[in-house]
Amino acid sequence: MLKKSNKITALLVMAASIISIVPAMAADRLGTKNGTIENAIAFKDGKYLYEGYRTDDDDMAIYYNAGDKDKKLDDATTFSTNAKFDNKYAMVEDGSDQYVVDLSSGKITDEDTATDLLDTAKTKLTTKLNKTSRYNKAAQAVSLNKIDAGKFADVWYEYTATTGSAVTYTGYTNASGTYIDCSYNANAYFYSASTQRMVKVENFGDTNDGVTLSYPTNVRTLGQDDKYIYRLVDVNVTGALSTDKNYAPLTNVTLLQKLAKTQGDKKDDAYLPKSTDSFIVSSTTGNSDATDAATVLAKVGTIFNGKDVKVTIVDGAIYVTYQSDTHKVKTEKLLLRTSEKVDKYTAINTKDTSKSKLDVHLAKKDGDKDTDADDWSIDVNGNVWAIYEGKIKESTKIGDFKTIYTCDRSFDKLDVYDENDLIAWENDGDAYTTVQEGKKQSQDDAGAIVKPTLPKMGWDKLPDGTWNFYDATGTKIVNKWINDGGTWYFLKSDGVMATGWLNQNGTWYYLASSGAMKTGWINDNGTWYYLASSGAMKTGWLNDNGTWYYLASSGAMLANTTVDGYILSASGAWIG
Repeated sequence: MLKKSNKITALLVMAASIISIVPAMAADRLGTKNGTIENAIAFKDGKYLYEGYRTDDDDMAIYYNAGDKDKKLDDATTFSTNAKFDNKYAMVEDGSDQYVVDLSSGKITDEDTATDLLDTAKTKLTTKLNKTSRYNKAAQAVSLNKIDAGKFADVWYEYTATTGSAVTYTGYTNASGTYIDCSYNANAYFYSASTQRMVKVENFGDTNDGVTLSYPTNVRTLGQDDKYIYRLVDVNVTGALSTDKNYAPLTNVTLLQKLAKTQGDKKDDAYLPKSTDSFIVSSTTGNSDATDAATVLAKVGTIFNGKDVKVTIVDGAIYVTYQSDTHKVKTEKLLLRTSEKVDKYTAINTKDTSKSKLDVHLAKKDGDKDTDADDWSIDVNGNVWAIYEGKIKESTKIGDFKTIYTCDRSFDKLDVYDENDLIAWENDGDAYTTVQEGKKQSQDDAGAIVKPTLPKMGWDKLPDGTWNFYDATGTKIVNKWINDGGTWYFLKSDGVMATGWLNQNGTWYYLASSGAMKTGWINDNGTWYYLASSGAMKTGWLNDNGTWYYLASSGAMLANTTVDGYILSASGAWIG
């Protein structure tokens, strides 16, 4: 493949013609480097692994770069998009031979490969299961499958094992064989047809108040955080009703389970998770956000527009990211809610006359965010990055995508480790950039161009993670509201974007972690508040869609009490 040897020269000429254009937001420019990249993995401290070659004199091979120069890895020839392993390794291949690269040092070895580690974990797990009565001390057909494939994450495997009595159980184990059997505890809540109340079924196969729960099937692991593993399972239920207006018998139900990695009690000598919580994933809960969550989770395990759907868990929330269109990426956020209140029905389309509510344990959608993208990547902190038309953008917890870097508009592939470590390149091209190399190249380019100092404009992220905003003249906005893209933000007296509660001239407002001003109902540490369309916190009596509520002078919604002789229910609604 011929290289465009005059690429950098052409870029300098182009820069002279566009230097007067003011950027929409303050972002670092990453200069362009020559090199053909077929595939790449970014790692911390400016290190990266790539498949390709830098000059016409180099071989097509795998190279490791520690931030200074390339090191050719002679033993391997290729790696896949799922090559990331554990917290600092990449699995590479040469035909059927597998090797592991330590990305902190560049050392390559054929020992402790992914296959070796899986086999070792399987042996250790089998030995431990064979000591338990639950597996008849003869676990058979033990199989392991790594979870969070293609991510830098702790190594855990989903396992299935058949007992001597031909019963199959599922669970999880780490590389050392420390396991949790997840086929026993359920802790699932259902609406009993016989008692017309929510009942808890503690274990699979149990019956409580007429509700019987089968053993789980069709296990789909979603992912993990530092303390829990999250999965979907299908169960059969008898004696339970839907909690929506259809008041229909439940039969097949999907549960989203949150399983503690820490071992807890034992069942017939086998370790169970220290805690297990189950949440209904269904369109029959009577909650529209739960219906949306079921639609989102149906995407897991599929491919959208040529890319796998990715799941990450951050601060207990589940984020599902996928290629929603040819040039667009979308992330949808799900929350796991205990005691989500829904209307109680006593017959089809007939609400309980007492207006009481049911406490349903469910998964619900809590917003989404999308942006234009030729390619996208999720970093080790769960942030979503996208590259499109010369902009490298970041979104945290479905916050607005903000341009962090600019680069050559031809770049359409991206891999990100964190904000300071990424690699972008041109597919089927001969150019790339990284944060360290790109910034240096930009400095070198600037030395060759008489470049005026440009004022900052738009959002500017500070080293401590906070944000400032600059107007069209480059003036930092302070002690003032701004409307950016239809969303209101407040910049404090020091220019820092406000979050949380804000008192302005005696009026309270609430700003999300993204800085966006909230309206409507919000729950802050278990207390409900209502914010008007202006963002102002309401107090006193409030009529919301025909239902009256009372908000104290602090803004807190009152419940289970009497105000001026009026009775407020547990949901806060006036009932008499």
